[in-house]
Amino acid sequence: MPLDALFSPRGVAVVGASNRELTIGYRIIENLLDFGYTGPIHPVNPKGGEIRGLTAYPSILDVPEPVDLAHIVIKNTYVPACIEDCAKKGVKAVIVNTAGFREIGEQGETLERQLVAVAKKTGIRVFGPNCQGVINTDPAVRAYCNFTFTRPTAGHISIVAQSGGVGEVIHQRITELGVGVRQYASNGNACDVSIPEIIEHYGHDDETKVIVVHIESLPAPQAFLDIVTDVARRKPVLAMKVGRTAEGAKAVSSHTGGLMKQDTAIELIFEKAGVVSFRNMEDLCQSAIGFACQPAPSGNRVGMIANTGGPAIIATDELVERGMVMPPLSEQTAAALRDKLYPEASINNPVDVLATAGPEHFAAAIDALLGDDDIDAIFLNFVTPFFVDTLGVAREIAAANRRSSKPIIATVMTEKQGWAETLKVIRDGGVPTYDMPETGAKVLASMAHYAAMQRRPAEKPAAFPDVDGGTAKSIIETAITRKKTRDGAANAARGAKKPGDMDPAFLSAEEGYRLLACYGIPAAPCKAAINVDECLAAADEIGYPVVLKVDAETIVHKTDAGGVVLDLRDGNALRREAERMARQFADASPRFLVQKQLTDDGIEVIVGAKAAEGLGHIIMFGLGGIYVEVLKDVSFKLAPVTASEAAEMIDSLQASALFRGIRGRPGVDTAALAEIIQRVSQMLADNPAIRELDINPIFAFPSGAKAADVRVMV
Repeated sequence: MPLDALFSPRGVAVVGASNRELTIGYRIIENLLDFGYTGPIHPVNPKGGEIRGLTAYPSILDVPEPVDLAHIVIKNTYVPACIEDCAKKGVKAVIVNTAGFREIGEQGETLERQLVAVAKKTGIRVFGPNCQGVINTDPAVRAYCNFTFTRPTAGHISIVAQSGGVGEVIHQRITELGVGVRQYASNGNACDVSIPEIIEHYGHDDETKVIVVHIESLPAPQAFLDIVTDVARRKPVLAMKVGRTAEGAKAVSSHTGGLMKQDTAIELIFEKAGVVSFRNMEDLCQSAIGFACQPAPSGNRVGMIANTGGPAIIATDELVERGMVMPPLSEQTAAALRDKLYPEASINNPVDVLATAGPEHFAAAIDALLGDDDIDAIFLNFVTPFFVDTLGVAREIAAANRRSSKPIIATVMTEKQGWAETLKVIRDGGVPTYDMPETGAKVLASMAHYAAMQRRPAEKPAAFPDVDGGTAKSIIETAITRKKTRDGAANAARGAKKPGDMDPAFLSAEEGYRLLACYGIPAAPCKAAINVDECLAAADEIGYPVVLKVDAETIVHKTDAGGVVLDLRDGNALRREAERMARQFADASPRFLVQKQLTDDGIEVIVGAKAAEGLGHIIMFGLGGIYVEVLKDVSFKLAPVTASEAAEMIDSLQASALFRGIRGRPGVDTAALAEIIQRVSQMLADNPAIRELDINPIFAFPSGAKAADVRVMV
């Protein structure tokens, strides 16, 4: 595989090795030796001699044996030349532990570019710079090519982290919890070997059962999406994005842009790829253990067994709040339990086997739930009473797990030293154990969430045949050309050299409605006007009552500025408001839009979009109108949006009950809304020049829906 030289090197050199204990060059040698690396280790130091009992060579070129991987731990300015020497030696990959590159500013960035240029020229792969390195616990390799201190046992969790500090905390926590790790990587500046590549490498490793990912940013989001989507189909990928609270862009010209959070794009990438997302490291680590030990459930139906009531209630609350269900037991299951448990036991879900329950009672309860077709997973709450053969219970739990195709998660509430053997038997039997019921419940819910994403049907976005793509492109090109012509002199004055340097252009209201028409998106009838007389003529043609709107690029929120007047019922009212707007907005050189007044029995919704660098567009749907940024009841998806994703966007709103009808009020045509979302998605795919889009409000009716306002930035 492409990264085998990095993770399974046949020989390792450490350029910058040292006998001084408090140095990275010493620590890496020590880690390789202490961890039992199976290949030859070659210290490289200009003075030669001996380091930790190993012969040191003055140069990498002096090493007599083949070297697959070299650590570079020398002054930053010497690194590019060192990589040249490594290439001459035939080294396939280097880990540049040295800092002082892009992270320190312009000078370091220049040096990093030199490093990358050398790597590309020579074909050598670069991990880092400014990084920790990698670890591989495979008994055939035992490569601790890293300067950290955690000593993992072999296991099935592989970790990749952008931040070395965060990565080591995750690594240490999983090891501390007594679970093995397969491979580990933290790649620092990632100038060459990327996180998606590492995930792909883990995806092809048969012994990796779950992949844990920490990222701070995604420099190549589409590559991440493509690679991780493929990997997540085969094994769980659990990820955590940090930096969620950083302030977003100041200058947004749409409700959609204003409502997007800093990490919306990355969260949507995770969702689209089938990645399970986490917001804290403890949940991430605990869930990784569950995925490493157990299969994902085939559904969200949980059967619970407890020998004490309180923890079962806590676990049930957590499970239900996270979308799991606790179905009633089948009559066959209930009958089996009544036959085997104490008469006082509670034959419900949860099953309370009582505190006095012994091995035979737990075995009967587990077997009954394993045989119930309405149960997808089993959750155990086990308190270890001193008057019960807990070791026997543990053996029954382990035995049941070995014959089960359903996941079993256990909360074992006990004193760790006194019942250490009981805990060990359960864990050695492959059942993950948790101290707190809510922790185990979160883990099981995350496993069910992954399984649900795996069950999503493969679906292609709709391609509506009735669109007029040519006219749509012409409308957008006209707006861009108009903006270039208008701002040409200003661009030249400030030194702009290319069209991309100019400010964004906005479609006029008339152009916006024509664009909607090109994609079959229904809208209230309207006509553009440049003066009061044209407003009156437009109203006569459309028919009263009408809405009058000001139309100018510089006026973003027209309602707030007094640029929208509803329900004008005659020419006198229309003339009065048109003359007022002409005076009020004279500096903006306004045009006008006269639009048919829609009835007030519709629900106002919004469909919007914003370009995401390297990803295309993010589409938003939610409650609309003037309160959209107050209520913030919105959902997002990455374009292209499929039919099921559009339906999910609608159903996910808190206000979705309004769409179905409530208190005698009829529901709305959600199929029409889903079609509008998909048509907007096709519009964005065809016209990547669209930067931001708001169709707000769209009036949703019991039959059909119509747009009442649109704003498009290109």
